[in-house]
Amino acid sequence: MAVLWALWGIGVLNVAAAVVSSSVHLLLSRFTTFAAPAFLSIILIMAAIVTTFAGGFAGLLLVLLTDAGPVLIVSTGVLLAGATCVTAFALNQVRLSRRDSRVGKRLLSRDEVVDLIKAGLVHSFSRRNGVLEIQLKLRAAKEPALRHRRAHPRDYLAFVAAATEGGAGRRKIRYEDDTGEGPSSTERRWITVAEAAALLGADQVKTFGWGGLESPDNARATFRGTPTGIKLIDHGWARHIVAAPESGAALLPLARVARSAHGRPHIIVDGHWEQRA
Repeated sequence: MAVLWALWGIGVLNVAAAVVSSSVHLLLSRFTTFAAPAFLSIILIMAAIVTTFAGGFAGLLLVLLTDAGPVLIVSTGVLLAGATCVTAFALNQVRLSRRDSRVGKRLLSRDEVVDLIKAGLVHSFSRRNGVLEIQLKLRAAKEPALRHRRAHPRDYLAFVAAATEGGAGRRKIRYEDDTGEGPSSTERRWITVAEAAALLGADQVKTFGWGGLESPDNARATFRGTPTGIKLIDHGWARHIVAAPESGAALLPLARVARSAHGRPHIIVDGHWEQRA
């Protein structure tokens, strides 16, 4: 009997502690940005769930085996209600996760993707390693997990045609083909110092990077032309120049002049953003 009372008491104390801690957290969040470590929060939540279940069932046994007072009956009802809500929530999350997994694995048909592209609901798509991955915009998916979908790789060119239909208005949909068999919305090529200087002077460059490490995607990408030490990544609506230290020394002053005149490019030197003088 003592064990049942102990389990019931721990369950009640945990519920009370959860109410108090939630109230304090809400109060502090209005004035500070303090947050408990994620792992600690998970441990406390799991402990509270386990003790709430144990306390609820211990209280139920005490109600059946002893002369239960109103405090015992009410608190046991609260514990059992909380345990029921937690169980229902967990089961519903499992159901939703399985549904999202089932829907996410289904390949979208060509017509479905084309309609999404024409409706402006596709952010990007890419074909690599025998898979065509599609990233939808947030408003196109009821759940964030369903933003990443797949379609058959053979439909890639049809999607490119739909993305480029209408000219510049469709240019903001990014598409990449790592197989090299189809076009990509991003043009990557080597350029000369003269070409880079002309682009900078015409306010056609969004970022200029000199030295340091570039993004892994661009590091693995293939650039057309003869290597010159200066890379142009052209998305159509935004252009980026990445220059090696030996090739970019002459361009850095020009980039700073262009930034003073046009407000850009944003300059990255050795991996760090350069602030305006």
